[in-house]
Amino acid sequence: MSNIEQIPAYLTWHIRQQVLYPEMDLEEVKLSDDEDGIHLALFDNNQLISVVSLFKSGTSMQFRKFATIAEYQSRGYGTELLNYLINVSQTEGCNRVWCNARKNASEFYSKFGFSETDKTFQKNGRDFIIMEKTL
Repeated sequence: MSNIEQIPAYLTWHIRQQVLYPEMDLEEVKLSDDEDGIHLALFDNNQLISVVSLFKSGTSMQFRKFATIAEYQSRGYGTELLNYLINVSQTEGCNRVWCNARKNASEFYSKFGFSETDKTFQKNGRDFIIMEKTL
């Protein structure tokens, strides 16, 4: 049985590193504004499966470092957490939620009504596109 809880930033770091940046040191996956974010975790049978960090600015909510442990991907955990963060964004009074999506993940976000913008960039050898959803 899965459940989603707010957690402190430091509990996200190992999954961020393991899933998103295995070639980096743990210190490198920390965000300078982690303490300003809302960090969510999806647990299944008390095991941490998926994490995401939310950052509100005005009426926009950015989510960052969305990661699900590899052996639990394609089982609906990411879907559950993404739907939850969209609801949190609405509850927080936001009219837009957005992310810097890895280009190879854009199809996943499109299923939830996110649209690709014309803003793209490269970082750490990866291609990103900004995607957004109007709430």
